[in-house]
Amino acid sequence: MNSTARKLLNDFETLPPAMQQEVTHFVEYLKHKLTFPPTTSPHQEQEPNGAKVAQLMAKIAERGTAFREIDDPAAWQREIRKDRPLPGRE
Repeated sequence: MNSTARKLLNDFETLPPAMQQEVTHFVEYLKHKLTFPPTTSPHQEQEPNGAKVAQLMAKIAERGTAFREIDDPAAWQREIRKDRPLPGRE
């Protein structure tokens, strides 16, 4: 057994049983990841999607309902960009 495996085993044995179970589940998860590599997620596509986005934006514009409740776009933009306190950091 190499030094890394010995250290892991020693650390594992010092954990309470509930945490040992958590470690075991995590190891099973990692082994599963090796067996089934992740598929490409939508944001990792190789093809540019600018044309698709333009088409969707045109459809939204055709409806004529997007942002119609905004009377003053400049005021709306100022309000959206206003700094706000972060939760728990007042």
